Amino acid sequence: MAPASTTPNFSRPFNSPLSTGALETPVRSSRRRHALSDLPHSASQANMPLRRSAKAPSPAKKPFDVASHSTAKDKPANCQTEDVHDEGGVPSVPGGRHNRKLSGVSQKSTTSDSAVTTVLSAELGDVGHPIKNFRPYLWRHLDVNRETLNIDVFWPIKLEDIDDEEEEDENGDLKGVFPIKELQPLKTFHNLHYLQLNGMMRSYQSVIWATCWVNKNLTKVHLEMALEPLICDDIMHKYRKIDTKWTFDRLSDTAPENEYMGSHGSGTLHEEFGDGEYLDHQVMKNSQLAVLHQVPVENLRYLPITHLTLLNFVVDGGPFYRWFDPAKFKEITFKGDCIDTGFSLPDDMMTTVRVNSPKPVAPARWVRPGEVKLVEIKKKKPTTDKAEASGKVEEKVTSGKAEDKVTSGKAEESGKAEASGNGGGLKSKLSQIMPKWGSKGKDETAQLEKNMAKMGM
Repeated sequence: MAPASTTPNFSRPFNSPLSTGALETPVRSSRRRHALSDLPHSASQANMPLRRSAKAPSPAKKPFDVASHSTAKDKPANCQTEDVHDEGGVPSVPGGRHNRKLSGVSQKSTTSDSAVTTVLSAELGDVGHPIKNFRPYLWRHLDVNRETLNIDVFWPIKLEDIDDEEEEDENGDLKGVFPIKELQPLKTFHNLHYLQLNGMMRSYQSVIWATCWVNKNLTKVHLEMALEPLICDDIMHKYRKIDTKWTFDRLSDTAPENEYMGSHGSGTLHEEFGDGEYLDHQVMKNSQLAVLHQVPVENLRYLPITHLTLLNFVVDGGPFYRWFDPAKFKEITFKGDCIDTGFSLPDDMMTTVRVNSPKPVAPARWVRPGEVKLVEIKKKKPTTDKAEASGKVEEKVTSGKAEDKVTSGKAEESGKAEASGNGGGLKSKLSQIMPKWGSKGKDETAQLEKNMAKMGM
């Protein structure tokens, strides 16, 4: 393990981002323009047209209502009027526009329909309910005093709207990408405990880290890029992909040989290394200087983050040596296709910080023709009570027929004996074939015998 006094060198022979000389922004790769065709498109996203400037909905048809449920008496009616500016000094959406509270009438509605709508809409922006396809005009519907904010800044556009020859604007935004100046209102939220941004198609780290600096209780940050980073082929052999096989070596005695790989504090990789999002310690410093007058005392030295989740980032040890508090930082989780370019932790974090790599995905493979065979199992006919009953009836009928045959045989034999002159045989035959009718039957039988005796039979 490296000595406590040893700190990796994260410097690069580039001009400092704080120098007075103007620095030219390096030209990015055109991979971002073509990458939209590789993203999964749902039925709703693929057919959604591009909106350059969305209009605010009418008050009667608000997209959602996530203002606090307190009454108008609990909060003052006046709104914050401080303007927010981006890095270039361009004024952004004023704080009063999205800090406006909804009227007390809408909050005190007692109808069942509005109550259900309020409960459902209040979940938007929570940990498990991100606000999909977030648009700038939606800021005014969010309460700046909320504790949790989860937004998806990915804008789905049609593939035919992508222009390969289109260049970036003055803010580095491409067509169909959420503009960075429209994310500036995020810095007016000063009571956040959880922040999650999904589907980012460009770097917003200057706004994200400024938001972290002004929130003393912002302990959990979850950042997801829409595209994975790419490292140049000639240097990729020096780094490792953070996948299911990746493990963090806590027992290594050699300090990692790191160098700053960012593009002058922009949050992206320098073009000589590749293209993608880079966890940039310089942009963390610059964002702190930009909001220094709003930074609480608790955040003057370290970020308040205790749990950090990254998806599709290039990560080294620079930010953790400089801006994360060893006494507070507890866990870092890597997801997607992150790249380890020298990830390391200070000695006082080695035993206290939990490092999570991506979880393995259930294995799957293509099934070749002929591998799947269909086996048909014939079912046995069930033996029911009716079938058993019918079988018993057939047996009785068969036995009855056999008895009839035996009886008829006996009758023929007795008939032959009577034909030979045996008178007793006739009486016995009559006694067999005549039914037994009780006392009345006996009298009739006796009368019949008398009549037969008179006739000489």
